[in-house]
Amino acid sequence: MFKRRKARTVLENIRELFWPSMGWIRAAKYTRLRVIRLSDSSQKIALGLAIGAAISFTPLVGTHFIQAGFLAYVFRANFLASLIGTFAGNPWTFPFMWWAAMTFGSFIFELIGVDSASLPEHIDFSVVWELIKHEPVRIFLPWLLGGYLIALLSVPFSYMLFYRLVNGAKLARVRARERRLHRVAREVTGQPR
Repeated sequence: MFKRRKARTVLENIRELFWPSMGWIRAAKYTRLRVIRLSDSSQKIALGLAIGAAISFTPLVGTHFIQAGFLAYVFRANFLASLIGTFAGNPWTFPFMWWAAMTFGSFIFELIGVDSASLPEHIDFSVVWELIKHEPVRIFLPWLLGGYLIALLSVPFSYMLFYRLVNGAKLARVRARERRLHRVAREVTGQPR
């Protein structure tokens, strides 16, 4: 009933991931409305969004939904909000998030005294690809450690931000509904505006 008339091809789905056909502004508005309409407290929604956004720092891309859902269940956050929060990690933001995670993880490994975790001075795609092929642990372990530490550190800050946004949007929605009800009540009773 709600399916597309013509199914998208794989290439069209990939294009939609990088550049939505509805446009970025409309996609952001749609996501904002979906979050506001969630039937849960602002605290649980904000915590779910913060958990989802934090998980995006980790290198385990295929498991972001699973990790966010599990942590939302453990911490009693909103499950759907945690899944929506994982979209903070997308093809536009992943390089920056992962660079921060890798750098922080390498710094922690150097503090501990493990020198093999540091990256070479000159990095480009071919250098990284050779490291992944021949020494995957050299990249993966600092990235994993840095990703989870940044995720842990980012949850309180993103929770405060998301709480203010969600709570403000829910209050604005309630006020708009009350104004509509007052307007309808005045029209029904025949009172002037």
